Amino acid sequence: MKQYSVFQYDNGDDYMQDGMYRIVDKKGRIGYADGDGRTVIKPRFAFGFPFEDGKAKVTDNGTMKEVPGSGGEYHYWESDEWYYIDKDGNRIEYN
Repeated sequence: MKQYSVFQYDNGDDYMQDGMYRIVDKKGRIGYADGDGRTVIKPRFAFGFPFEDGKAKVTDNGTMKEVPGSGGEYHYWESDEWYYIDKDGNRIEYN
């Protein structure tokens, strides 16, 4: 059985949002677990935002950038390939 860590956000464990929270594997990939700690979506994303209204914005690649003037304390992810997934990990296609 694979073991994942809770994604660290705002100096602590990630917040539960829309019934899910982010988890991270040893390679730094992001996935999602439910309120019972069960892995729902295995870590496979370079970065992912929390779920909101049944969807989460994720990317398979990107670069972590430092927020200018933060002295290295704050960072953000930059990617040209963001997309949304549903709570089963399926890509949501918009027409």
